[in-house]
This record gives sequence, structure tokens and C-alpha cells, in this order.
Amino acid sequence: MLFCFLDFFFYDLYIFCVGKGEKMRELKVEVMGIKKRCGAKHRVGDTFYIRGEGTIEIPDGKKVCLYALNSLFPFLTAKQREDELPHDDWIAETETLCCPDPKGVIFRVTPLPE
Repeated sequence: MLFCFLDFFFYDLYIFCVGKGEKMRELKVEVMGIKKRCGAKHRVGDTFYIRGEGTIEIPDGKKVCLYALNSLFPFLTAKQREDELPHDDWIAETETLCCPDPKGVIFRVTPLPE
């Protein structure tokens, strides 16, 4: 019985994470500002992209801070599926996020045109 429950649980989790066949939106993540410091040496204007199916594209010669990326992940996955969320969800109206360092980087997340 537990095995069957877990099968359904993980199937539902899989459907929630990957959707029901809808295409995931592509996103541009851009450094909008640095409050005081950035240990990863991000600069205003640095960008990276979250492509469909959850891949990351980082321009040649650039880096992305692992700590900032880790804090952005929950939002990025939800933003990729923004069209599937309730119309009054906060994800749609949010476009700027900060890295975990309170004196660090401010990122802007913008959906790319389809």
C-alpha cells in the first residue's frame, strides 16, 4: 500500500515540477545593482539565461555566483511556469530579487518573448 501511495505522490510531484506538457518560459536574469559588495565580482549589466526545459546559459567568460543562483532557483522555476499560476499570484508582479548577502546583488528576472 505504501508503495502505491509513493508512486502517486512522486508522479504528482513530477507533474507539478515539469508540468503537463506546457512549454517552460525562457528568462533573462540581469544584474541591476550592487548594494555594497559582490564576492563573485558580478557587475551591473551581467546577464545569464534560463532556457526552456530548465537549462542555464552563461555568456562566455562570465560566472554566476552559486549562492545567489541557489537563492533564485525557487523563483526561477515558478517564473518559468507563470502562466499556470493563479492570476493573482505574486510571481507575476515580481521581477527583482536579491542575493542572500544583504549588501549584495540585485537581480532582475524578465521573461523572454516567445
